[in-house]
Amino acid sequence: METHAEAVDAGVARRFPTGSQYSTALQNTQLCFRHTDLKNAMPALNAIGMPKPVSGSSATVFSLTTSDGQRIALKCFTRHVSDQGRRYQEISEHLAKIETESLSQPWKIGFEYVSDGILVEGVRYPILKMDWVEGLLLSQWLSIHHQDQTAVMEMAHKFEALVHDLHRNNIAHGDLQHGNLLVAQDRTLRLVDYDGLFVPALSGERGSEIGHRNYQSPRRTLDDFGPDMDNFSAWVIHTSLIAVAADPALWSQLHDADGEYLLLSGDDFSDPSSSTYFPDLLRHPNSVVNASMSQLSVLCEKRLAEIPRLHWSQSSPDIDTELNVPSEDASGDVADTQPGKPSWLDSHLTTNTLEENLSTIAFQGWHLREFLLALLGVLTVTAPVIMGMTGYLHFEAIMLGVLTMSSAFFVSSAAARFKRGEIKTLRNNQRSLNQLLALNAETVADYEKVHEERTRLIADEQDVIEKNTNQNQELTNRLHQSYARIESDRKAASDALNQELCNLRDEKDAAAAERLRPLQQPWVKDRLPSFLLSEAHLSGITSKHVSSLAALNLRTAADIVGIKRVKGGDDALLMTGDGRCVKVPGIGPVKAESLYAWHQECEETARESCPVSLPADDEEEIDGVFEPLFASLLARQTVVNQEAEHRRNEARKELTVIRTRLADTHQEKLAALRARIEDLDLLISEMRRSAGDVYRLNHSQNLLMMSAKKISYLRYLRFLYLRR
Repeated sequence: METHAEAVDAGVARRFPTGSQYSTALQNTQLCFRHTDLKNAMPALNAIGMPKPVSGSSATVFSLTTSDGQRIALKCFTRHVSDQGRRYQEISEHLAKIETESLSQPWKIGFEYVSDGILVEGVRYPILKMDWVEGLLLSQWLSIHHQDQTAVMEMAHKFEALVHDLHRNNIAHGDLQHGNLLVAQDRTLRLVDYDGLFVPALSGERGSEIGHRNYQSPRRTLDDFGPDMDNFSAWVIHTSLIAVAADPALWSQLHDADGEYLLLSGDDFSDPSSSTYFPDLLRHPNSVVNASMSQLSVLCEKRLAEIPRLHWSQSSPDIDTELNVPSEDASGDVADTQPGKPSWLDSHLTTNTLEENLSTIAFQGWHLREFLLALLGVLTVTAPVIMGMTGYLHFEAIMLGVLTMSSAFFVSSAAARFKRGEIKTLRNNQRSLNQLLALNAETVADYEKVHEERTRLIADEQDVIEKNTNQNQELTNRLHQSYARIESDRKAASDALNQELCNLRDEKDAAAAERLRPLQQPWVKDRLPSFLLSEAHLSGITSKHVSSLAALNLRTAADIVGIKRVKGGDDALLMTGDGRCVKVPGIGPVKAESLYAWHQECEETARESCPVSLPADDEEEIDGVFEPLFASLLARQTVVNQEAEHRRNEARKELTVIRTRLADTHQEKLAALRARIEDLDLLISEMRRSAGDVYRLNHSQNLLMMSAKKISYLRYLRFLYLRR
C-alpha cells in the first residue's frame, strides 16, 4: 500500500483528503490507524453522529478519546507543505531541549508527527498527534472577563512573558492569534499550532504560511521567516489586551463575536488613516489607550524587519496606576455616589479637597481667655517665690499652694485649648475620616470574597454550558438510536413484503407460462430439428456416441423426447419422437439423462424465441387474479413506510419538546448566573474605587496627624506666652 510520504519523496504531487473524507475514515479507527494509542479510539461526534471536524486553513482537527481514557487532538492535513516531516522533526528536537520549569508558564504543548498515520481511501497520510488542551480561546476568555480590568491586565502581562520566552529560546510562532492562544483554568496561556514555527535549525528557509491576516503586518511575506516574525502580531495582541484593561467598554464596541480578531482587523492595519476605528482610538480620553494605539498605528507603516520586539514596560505609561486611580480629568465620569455611602461625604473624596480641608494652621487669635491663662501661669510660678521670700507661709503651705495653682492652670489651659476652634476643626475632620475609612475599609475587606464568588460563578457558567452541550449531544444520540430502530423495523417489514412481491410475480409468470405453453408448442416443435446433436458438444458424449445415435436416426433435439430406465439393470432406453424406445450402445443412464437435459435446454431456447403471446382475454384473466394481490402488497408497503415516518415524526417531536424544555432551563440558569456576575462586576468596580479611596484616606489620615502636631498642648502653651 502506498503512503503519502513515499509519494512526496518520489516527487509526486498528491492531493490531500478533505475534512469530510477524514471524518469518514475516522468512523473506523481500528482500520485507519496503525498507531497503538489510536486504534479503537473514540472520536467526538457531531449532531448527525459523524466525527466532528474543526477546520482550519491547512488542516482539520478532531478530538479523540483513547481506550485508556486519554483525550488527544488529532491534526489531519488538508494541503501539502513542502518538507513537512523534516520541519516537525527540527521543531520537536528544539522544543525538547527547553525545560518547562524555565518558562514563565506551561505554554508548550506535546506533539508527535506520524508520517503514515491515517489511512484514507486506500492511501496513508501524515497526522499530528497532540496533547489535548483544556481552555478557552483568548477571544472567548475576553468575552467573559473583559469587565475584570485586573484580570485582563494580568493576561497582558502573561502574554508579554510568553513572547519573552519565545525570544529567549530563539523561537517564533508565525501565527500568533486568538485561535492559537488558549487560556487555561489557572489563567495561564497555552500556545498551539506549530505548523509555521521557526527554530534555529530552519534558518534560511521560507515560511510555510503567513499567518492570520488580522494579526499580521500588511507587509509580511513568506520570506519573512525568522526569530522576529512575531513582532507585529505580538504588539497587536498586547495592545488589544491593555486597551481593554484600560477601558472594558472597547470590547463590546469594537469586537464582533463572529469576527476573527480582537479589536482591530487586517483592513485597519492596511490603512490606519482610513480605518473606521483607529481615529477614535487615537483620540481616546484614556492615555493608555491612545498612547498604545498611536504606537500600533506607527508600526503598521514599518517593514517587518523594522518593528521592535515587544517590551511594553520600557516604552509605555504605567497602566496599573492608571487603572486603579482615576485622574482628576476623569473624575466626572465616575458615579457621584457609592452604595452605602452618605452623599454629603462625597465632596471629601478627592485628594485635593481632603488636603485643603485637613491642612490645619497653628493657633491664631489671642483672646481674653488666653490673657487670663497666661497670667495664671505666671502667678503659679512667681507667687510661691514671693511668698517664700516674705516668710509669711511655711514651706508645706507654699508647696500646697503651688500644687493647687499648677493643677488649676493645667485644667484651665486644657479646657481652653479644647474649646478652641482649631481643635473643633481637627475633631470634625477626624470624625469624617473615621466614617469614610469605616465605610470603605469594609468594602475592601470583602473584595477577595466577592472576587472568589465571581470566579466560582464563571466556573459554574462554564459547567452549565458544558452540561447543556453534553445533554444535547445525548438527546441527539437518542434520536439517532430511535431512527436506527425505526429503520430496522421498517426494513425488516419491507424486506418481507418484497419477498412476497417476488413470489407473487413468480406465480404470475408461471401462470402466464402455463397458459402460453400450448400456444408455443408448434413453434417449439418446428425449431427442435434445427438443434443438431453433432454440434452440441455434450460432456461425456463422444463422436462415437453421436455416430451410434445417428445410426438409429437420432440426430436432433426433436428425435430425443425422453428416457426410460430398465428395471433391474443399468441400462436406459431413449424415447424417440416417433414413439419408439431404443437402446443405444454405450448410452447408460447418466449419458441418457445428459441427452434428455440437452433436449429440454433446446426446447426452452426455442420457446424463448417464440413470437407467440397470450391472447388479451387470457392476460386480462391473469391480471384480474394477480393485480388485487399486488395492490394489497403495495398498500401494505405504503402503510409500513407511513408508520415508520409517523414514528420518526413522533421521535422528533418528543426530542423538540425535551430540547425546548432543556433550553429554557439552560437559559434560566445562565441568565441567573450572568445577572449575578454583572452585579459582582459592578460591585468589584465600586470596590476598586473604594480601594483607591482608602489609599487617599490613609494619606489624609497621615496629613491629619501631622496637622494635629501644630495644635498640640505644648504648642498651645507656646502660643500663650510667645503668641506663635
